Amino acid sequence: MNNNSDPLKVTIKSYDKIAEEYCEKTLEGGDREFQERMLDITLNYLPENPRVIDLGCGDGRDTFYLHQKGVDVVGIDLSQGMINLARKKHSNTAFFKQDMRKTVFPEDTFHCVWASVSIINMPKSELSTIESEVFRILNPDGIFAFSIKLGEGEGFEENDIVSGYPRYFSYYSVDELKNKLKLFDIIDSKDYPGELFGSEFTYCWAKPSR
Repeated sequence: MNNNSDPLKVTIKSYDKIAEEYCEKTLEGGDREFQERMLDITLNYLPENPRVIDLGCGDGRDTFYLHQKGVDVVGIDLSQGMINLARKKHSNTAFFKQDMRKTVFPEDTFHCVWASVSIINMPKSELSTIESEVFRILNPDGIFAFSIKLGEGEGFEENDIVSGYPRYFSYYSVDELKNKLKLFDIIDSKDYPGELFGSEFTYCWAKPSR
């Protein structure tokens, strides 16, 4: 692959092509029970009748879980293939093709921004832009909940979930994120007990530094 290839364009093109197979395999091989516990922990931070946005919603499994819990939720993703799949699976839930770096929503729209296994596909150079947009659309008392791949570095990878389709990954530590985030303070984190698809993950919860 050309080292000058656009990380996001290549990654979205891959997701568009493998959306259905990728989602089937990650649902079968993932830990849905743990994921739903992370969502429930997040809900404990929120007021009654919260508004939530799911950044990088994929096939909408988390968006739909929140919808079933009575949450006013919307899912966005840059992959049209993922959005098509989410709408097919969960026709009574709202999904839109949008960029997490620049959404169409007004300021202070949401009580929570949820970003599970999505920021990790963005180059580290985009983190400050994502952070600024999350800060803009989040209620001043809201919560930013997200997951990271633990490690160092960034770059294209082809893993065994669906081989032959490169995707871009950024690795972080919690300490690194605490230094990089300028608008949020991480108030809690929880490691996944083991590995998923060969990687270690941590979930973080952050509040605006206002």
